Amino acid sequence: MPDRARTALLDLTTLAVCLMGFLGLIAIFSAMKAGTPGVPRVLYLLFLAMVCAPFLSAFWRVPKAPFLLAPVVAMFLLYPIGAPHGIVYGRDPIFNFAFTDSVTKTGFWQPGGVSGLADTYSLYPLGNVFQAYILRTTKWPAEVAFLWIECVVRMLVIPPAVYAIGRRVFGVQVGVLSLFIYMGTASILMNVPVQQGVGTIFIALSLLTLLILNETRAGPARRVTKILFALVAGAIVLTHHLSSYIFAGWLVGLWLVTNWDALRRRALSFRLSPLTLYFLGLLGLYIVTVTYPIFLVHEESFSIVVQRLSSPESLPSTATPGLGRTFTPIERVWLAGAVLGILGIAWRGVLIYRRSRLHAFAVANAIVAVILAFATIPLLATGAEFVPLRIGEYSNFFVGPFVAATLFRRARPGPGRWARFMPPSVATSIERASNWTPVGAAVLVSALLFMGGNLAPQALRLYFDDPSQWNTDTALLFGSDSLRVANWGNTYFDASRVWGDHLSIDIFSGFGDARVYFGSSYIFKNLTSPSPTRRWASSPWTPISPPSTRTGPSRSIGS
Repeated sequence: MPDRARTALLDLTTLAVCLMGFLGLIAIFSAMKAGTPGVPRVLYLLFLAMVCAPFLSAFWRVPKAPFLLAPVVAMFLLYPIGAPHGIVYGRDPIFNFAFTDSVTKTGFWQPGGVSGLADTYSLYPLGNVFQAYILRTTKWPAEVAFLWIECVVRMLVIPPAVYAIGRRVFGVQVGVLSLFIYMGTASILMNVPVQQGVGTIFIALSLLTLLILNETRAGPARRVTKILFALVAGAIVLTHHLSSYIFAGWLVGLWLVTNWDALRRRALSFRLSPLTLYFLGLLGLYIVTVTYPIFLVHEESFSIVVQRLSSPESLPSTATPGLGRTFTPIERVWLAGAVLGILGIAWRGVLIYRRSRLHAFAVANAIVAVILAFATIPLLATGAEFVPLRIGEYSNFFVGPFVAATLFRRARPGPGRWARFMPPSVATSIERASNWTPVGAAVLVSALLFMGGNLAPQALRLYFDDPSQWNTDTALLFGSDSLRVANWGNTYFDASRVWGDHLSIDIFSGFGDARVYFGSSYIFKNLTSPSPTRRWASSPWTPISPPSTRTGPSRSIGS
């Protein structure tokens, strides 16, 4: 078949598979939002992989950019597309929204001046203030617009940055496949509007800037690139605490790795130490002047984690009660295999390219990324499971390109050494089959890694959970009526403090600016017994009970 006909057939095939994937996703989302129980999670993952079929055509040729647009939009907008009731949902997004909404209403950023969990988030204002500016300017409904703003910004920045890193290191086809691998990142908050999402944007830009800086000759262009790094790296400090700590560790680790004898003269064309000291100094200054109270909390949490790691007998038996509780054993193995598989393949790529002068700086970054990911895996047993389950969004900026490059090498057909031992016709058939086997295996491995990683994100997990696995704050339990309940609470609670469960916190603190404190998952179970009644009567707290004698929504919150 002529090359042009073969290319046209490949394009038509991948587009057809992509279309079938979109039709399948539409059916899946329609069933989930209609409340149809028992939607197979593996079918959802399969349709996601089919939607991204144009990316996998990179094993044969450079995909056309328009073919990649629809899959990228679908992957990066899964959170708002999957919204059960059309408003912001989930614990972290709700309290990020509460901080943004406070800035939108007042027009000012006040560190520590927001109720509930949003009080902590208010110490890192950059992303939220940006969204508040958009909301004040456009007058869009905040609860709805917050679903989309950060996800759209991530979609506009992250894919080009991931592609640019992969393309600069290994070329266009690897850059395309790197983006596909990245979209399979096993992060619990992938595509969810939280401060880490904005922090990840600036980490991507910072790492890309370092890569450009290493390729830029001394002169005005290098000075401009350093200024650009100072801006985007400084933005991390103002955006998210974990992103700041991880990037500080990344820079220190990169400085140490590039001082090894094997990489000292090949990896860097610029001095990394001044940039590292700049970021560490800026982070330290911000901690001392703004975030010191929360830094003490982080320090205490870190001490507990270290103690548990050094003394395994001190590990609590229920350190991670929610980790993987909604997954079947096969899904847990699949997710773990995807995480470890990506790291293992990337390490193989590091070993392949470790002596290449052209790839030396990328190798140094990949070493730091792999070590960072492996080093945090033990935290799964300490109660700090959120760290390793978020770390992939950082490490995959350089892990992804090495995974893609390794898969490309493995997809090359090998020589037909058996041809001289059999008839020509049989040898020709085997030769053709052997040419397809490596690339078929590479496509299959890529798809399995992508699907396994997409088990982790929390945004759509609620649709696959059995009702017995729901928490009190599952997004399926409340929707637009929560806004009416929050407004009712603002009217009738006045300045009282509210003691409630997860759902009460989400509604009255996240949407109602109330002072809500967590008491129990079933705080109202015995509300009618004599002792709780006497306790409520003498306490400063407002119990949230069925408002049968008051005007307002006739429902019980938190029971």
